[in-house]
Amino acid sequence: MPGPPDLRRRGILILVPFLLATLAAVPFPDPPFTRAALGPPSDAALVLSGDVDYLRLKRAAALYHEGRVRLLVLTGAGIGGDSALLMREFAEHRLGVPALAMVQEERSSTTRENLEFAAPLLRQAGVSRVALVTSSSHMGRALRAARKLVPDLEWVPVPVDDAGPRSRVWRTRLQEWGKLAGYWLRGWA
Repeated sequence: MPGPPDLRRRGILILVPFLLATLAAVPFPDPPFTRAALGPPSDAALVLSGDVDYLRLKRAAALYHEGRVRLLVLTGAGIGGDSALLMREFAEHRLGVPALAMVQEERSSTTRENLEFAAPLLRQAGVSRVALVTSSSHMGRALRAARKLVPDLEWVPVPVDDAGPRSRVWRTRLQEWGKLAGYWLRGWA
């Protein structure tokens, strides 16, 4: 007859998968940020790198075509949606944004660097109100960092849906909570 340790082991073997399945089924929330209406037009849209499927860029281009911004500031030194240069080519050739309506910041590889290196470009362009365009899961950290690092500009959150299958979105949200904690501990958010 099985004794108490065997019963505990069986219980754990049944309970752990059940808890993991329950956790996976519950939508993990994005790090919070104050959702606000766009309000009056912004001077520029800052598109943060990491733009899988160019969803952020498409939203910023729509803002431009709607007359909600006059300038797109594209960030990132990576490849694809992490590359300001490739985003500019995509926006110009596929989304109809004129080259003169875009500036690039091509040195950054992190959210903090995106903001730090884009700030002089925004100030040089005479910008005071910025539409911050990034994914919903990233917005909580990005908006906090923007307001902390560049407090002299007004930041308007413009979140876009996270790209990819549900499992990737869930994983991204979980990672963003960890990154937000890291930024908070460093005093960056």
